[in-house]
Amino acid sequence: MTSPNRLTLISFSHRNATLAERDALAMSAADIAALVPLCRQRWLSEAAVLSTCNRTEIYLYGPTPRTLWEELAPEVARLRGMELAALPAPMIAFDDAAARHAFRVAASLESLALGENQILAQVKDVHDQVLANPAKSPVLDRLFQFAIRVGKQVRTETALCEGAVSISSAAVDLASKIFGDFNQREIVLVGAGETAEAAAMHFEKSGGTRFVVLNRSEERGRLLADQFKGTYRPLEELEDAIVSAEVAVFATGSPDYLLTHAALKSVMKARKRRPLFLIDISNPRNVDPEVARFDSVFLYNIDDLEHVVAANLATRKDEIPAAEAIIEQMLDQWRAWQQSMAVTPTIASLARYFEDVCTQEIDRHNKRISEQERVMLEEFSRGLVKKLLHNPISYLRTSVANNTLRSEDLNLVLSLYNLQNNDENPDEP
Repeated sequence: MTSPNRLTLISFSHRNATLAERDALAMSAADIAALVPLCRQRWLSEAAVLSTCNRTEIYLYGPTPRTLWEELAPEVARLRGMELAALPAPMIAFDDAAARHAFRVAASLESLALGENQILAQVKDVHDQVLANPAKSPVLDRLFQFAIRVGKQVRTETALCEGAVSISSAAVDLASKIFGDFNQREIVLVGAGETAEAAAMHFEKSGGTRFVVLNRSEERGRLLADQFKGTYRPLEELEDAIVSAEVAVFATGSPDYLLTHAALKSVMKARKRRPLFLIDISNPRNVDPEVARFDSVFLYNIDDLEHVVAANLATRKDEIPAAEAIIEQMLDQWRAWQQSMAVTPTIASLARYFEDVCTQEIDRHNKRISEQERVMLEEFSRGLVKKLLHNPISYLRTSVANNTLRSEDLNLVLSLYNLQNNDENPDEP
């Protein structure tokens, strides 16, 4: 049995799927390009897919059968090369709940890392996906417009997305307070694993361009150096490398100190006491804590950075109510727009009826009027129709806004003029 048109969400995320399941469900552009038209053909639905490393979500608008997921699941499994039984149970939401979820996603309230910024760009990509589809999707178009507005408003009016919430980003934030930007500043990376790579990525986003990688394994060290257009040096050249650097990040598995107080003493003399920012995110520590006794050395280890991250996370959590208030305000606007769609076909039919009557009357006298007179009459009739329809259209729209419009009112208008309300994809009123 098919129900009336409704907004439907089918969601897989860290809340209901394991990492392995999320990886398996992540859809490529080709998968999405195959699934969207299938949804339109099978269920006459507008469709869009949001697929990131942490979530795969299918948004639909149209007549939704009760067995939608049971019918759609085999297609999703086929596209992803999965066994049907391997699909986790999705979170399914409808109408306001589905719209609220989309807004929460754009605001990053549903993200694994609360307040992360990448998700808003990914929501914009979904909106672009909707706009690029030759088949019109006016409801999903408007849904993602609202979602993007929520995401922007939350980021400008709250502190939900402010402050570093990862060890690497916290280190970069602290370093930027000392050096400002990192353009043309030399950054030494001691280690070539995932932690060092994450730190390099954050420095690069903050303007860092000059990287020197030191590592015991030359192969891995050169790979990381090449990734960030930097240079490689053997670990034995650590002290020489630090002489010309402003920042040094230590991220190795070494059980011993790689930088001692005695070694740094000669380095600081060669540096002429220029400030040096040391980030030790190794466990066990790679930098002797005694080096912090130098006046121009700023040393931060994992414990220091975790305190920064914890404080920033607490601040972000405090901003959740403000973000949710923005979402509820936007949800009110979404409801109002959806309600206005109910009268759009009636308004369009009314306008078309009056315009057709005017055109027919002008055509009846076409042989007795000049082209110039016809143009004047058409302009006059358009103005007349606009004035005649102003009050009934205002009444319909006001009734929708006040939630007082009755179906009998619409039926009366249609009956009075013997109109048919057949618009399948009404435009915005």
